[in-house]
Amino acid sequence: MLLEIIIIVLRETLEASILIAVLLSVSRSQGVRFTWVPAALLAGLVGAFVYGSSLGEVSEWFDYAGQEVVNAGLQFTVYLLIGALISIQWLRLARSTRILRNLMSVIVFVVLIREGAELYIFYGGLLHKEGVLLKALTSGFVGVAVGLSVGTIVFYSLVMANQSKVKLFHSAVLLLVAAGMVLQATQLLIQVDWLSSGEPLWDSSWFIAEASVIGQMAYAIFGYEATPSLIELTAYSLSVVGIVAVAALVIKFEKTVTPFEEYIK
Repeated sequence: MLLEIIIIVLRETLEASILIAVLLSVSRSQGVRFTWVPAALLAGLVGAFVYGSSLGEVSEWFDYAGQEVVNAGLQFTVYLLIGALISIQWLRLARSTRILRNLMSVIVFVVLIREGAELYIFYGGLLHKEGVLLKALTSGFVGVAVGLSVGTIVFYSLVMANQSKVKLFHSAVLLLVAAGMVLQATQLLIQVDWLSSGEPLWDSSWFIAEASVIGQMAYAIFGYEATPSLIELTAYSLSVVGIVAVAALVIKFEKTVTPFEEYIK
């Protein structure tokens, strides 16, 4: 097996696996049936195939920065959707299962488009390499298995958690994932010179290497970066503050939502 391929597949799988696990726990705690899951997964995989097949053309957009810019847009979109989900679950409005179901479906759809397209491109490049594809598929299976295992552990950990505090646990994990999405989007825009990176503020690779399994898990969960620049740290911090501020306002004024909730029913 090829360790590099295991890590690559794990990186693309782990983030989606953890996010979907948390969404399943949110669905369970809010009384939303899991019927939205198969359709969201199928739509996401189809979207990933379509997007991956079109990346040759997409990459020519924005003066050949299309792939990075579109991927960054998908990451920012997921951040906004997760921010909305965090706020909605604290409202009595969350009793409207249709709103939560649709929101979670769109999150899974967008996440799978990005992550699935990356794997499509990666394995597409190995199809014509003799003696490599079988090892790559075997190694990829290991990466997927590890990613799904972590997601399963996250789901059952949330299921067994104190249900009076489960919303707080959901919000904390979703916040970390969302902030990580913003960091990844910022890094993509730095790669195509839409943003300037600047000098690294520190280097923690001696403690946790980004290429290690632990580093990839940390990257997937909260956007770990061993050598962050000022703009990356700023983007990450603002993304956290933004969601926390909105959620705090929602919790504070939660009682005022009742008239609106009654209106939309």
